[in-house]
Amino acid sequence: MECNAPGAPVKLILQRYGMAPWDLVAIRKKIKAAAIEALSSPGKRGRRQSVVPVEQLQRVSKELVEAKDALAAVGHELSLLKKRTD
Repeated sequence: MECNAPGAPVKLILQRYGMAPWDLVAIRKKIKAAAIEALSSPGKRGRRQSVVPVEQLQRVSKELVEAKDALAAVGHELSLLKKRTD
């Protein structure tokens, strides 16, 4: 990373770490290859899929339906109250 800075004395930096210019070239090639591999593998994107038991899915679906029904009832009551105050 230090060698990527604009105007950085690459030769001095490499000498400090006991490296040759071709070592830097090899490192950059490995980084580029790893980045391309990571970005091109379609199976590794996004969140990992998890297996949900059927019972849990049914319970959550039932809770969702109940919550939607309750919200609809509250909305209906609100509309009735608005009509009553007008």
